[in-house]
Amino acid sequence: MTTTQDVSLRELAERAGRDLEDASALDILRWAVDTFGKKFCVTSSMEDAVVAHLASRVAPGVDVVFLDTGYHFEETIGTRDAVEAVMDVNV
Repeated sequence: MTTTQDVSLRELAERAGRDLEDASALDILRWAVDTFGKKFCVTSSMEDAVVAHLASRVAPGVDVVFLDTGYHFEETIGTRDAVEAVMDVNV
């Protein structure tokens, strides 16, 4: 079952794909913040901190979703803790 909301989100994604094809990562994140406002968040596996860092530059205090499965390497948890400690994010 396709809803009106599904169609409008699909159209939004298709338009953004065309409009932002050559945009920088920061410009894409700015677009997302402008488009979704307080609903904007990012996910991170904490393989690195690039996405969290860039998102914090355009949306200080941004929510960074990290799913702790209980099976991560110590280094991954260390990266998560460092990101939370030194960046303006909410992990």
